[in-house]
Amino acid sequence: MAEIIQNNYIPTPTQYTAHVATQRYKLFGGAMGGGKSRWLCEEAKELSMQYPGNRGLMGRYHLSDFKNTTLKTLLECFPEKLIRVHNQAEHTIGLINGSEILYVGFSEEENVSKIKSMELGWFAIDEASEVEREHFLLLQSRLRRRLPNGKFPPYYGIMATNPADCWLKDDFVLNGGGMDYLFIPSLPKDNPYLPADYTEQLRKTYPSDWVNRYLEGSWDELSSGDKVIPSDWIRMAIGREIPVEDKIVVASDIARFGDDEIVIYVGNGGKIIAQDITQKKSTMETAGNILALKNKHRAKIAVIDDIGVGGGVTDRLREMGCRVIALNCGAQANLSDVYSNLKTEMWWHAREMFKAGIVSIPNDPILIRQLGAVRYMYRSNGKIMIEPKDDLKRRIGQSPDRADALIMMLWGTKFIRGEANDFKRTNRAKFFKDNKNSYGWSYHTNYPYEVVHA
Repeated sequence: MAEIIQNNYIPTPTQYTAHVATQRYKLFGGAMGGGKSRWLCEEAKELSMQYPGNRGLMGRYHLSDFKNTTLKTLLECFPEKLIRVHNQAEHTIGLINGSEILYVGFSEEENVSKIKSMELGWFAIDEASEVEREHFLLLQSRLRRRLPNGKFPPYYGIMATNPADCWLKDDFVLNGGGMDYLFIPSLPKDNPYLPADYTEQLRKTYPSDWVNRYLEGSWDELSSGDKVIPSDWIRMAIGREIPVEDKIVVASDIARFGDDEIVIYVGNGGKIIAQDITQKKSTMETAGNILALKNKHRAKIAVIDDIGVGGGVTDRLREMGCRVIALNCGAQANLSDVYSNLKTEMWWHAREMFKAGIVSIPNDPILIRQLGAVRYMYRSNGKIMIEPKDDLKRRIGQSPDRADALIMMLWGTKFIRGEANDFKRTNRAKFFKDNKNSYGWSYHTNYPYEVVHA
């Protein structure tokens, strides 16, 4: 991006996208000091001045943040002679050519409601990682402005952000939205207007993950310190060859309505060997699909998310003679002094399997994305807790259905054990305290479910 910033030259939307005629949505994402907000405002200026009578909307999640940062940059981009009126109470800027710029905060429901009746030629979002995908999709539907001359302007959605673990990574960085979505990276080294020692000084104080994210613009390592399964462990698990264990499990995360997926994985030990991913199926259809996969691969058990509609699937499978482990992830953990609930214990079990190198997954970007997004925290009582599913869904823009199904599949392997493994040696402190002379050989793991013998 150096050629863009040098000589204070900002290319027009047409120049930016000459190589992709259908380009409409652009994300200028990178590190601090890369000139993202300035670029956003210059693009807004071009779209407003090149097409008289155009109307655009700019915003951030909080209106106060927009006023304190982006609005000041926007006004710097416009010479006073171009501005006809700036109504600060109505949050509108009128230009001498009849174009208009509105600015809002997306956290305020009143502003979001107003957007529903707007007709826009373009929109711009600063720090787009703070904004939900639903707001972006709403703005997309408002791109239908007709100019006073009767023609339609080129429609654009433009955004700027620092790297963040959110829906933007899927839609733009991983090119999930197709050719209409363009990711334009920027780094401090591309901006000659920064102080010469800008990055050097920050590198002295920033931890390594902050350097990767905020100075080098990395979208790979995002807050890795609080991730249950680090991204490098996930990458190493893609297509990994692991020993065959003959511990075949079918696991399913159940959904029925909305955009959530019904995910069925068949695993042999820690390896996914088959899958079925659908949406909006009845519980009877889902039960039939699970049973068919179980029989085809001779799985020994089915592990089902028993909450909500999953309960109907569990009941139907048992009626058909299927051995089922029904999970309530909100239930008390087996190691309740360590984990806040069963879900957390299941994810930590999966974490240990990834760490040990005994998990193999397909090269599925959605699964990889979901696995690497889940965070953990320590509660005030010292127990580990996985972030609530609703919080994760809001943060990344999708339900982690594939990740949840994999975690259940890996958890299911705990309940398939050969006769020789029914009793295992353990060095758990509590056990030795109570059984000082047994050396651990007589300790049997206390699983709350039936153990199925291979």
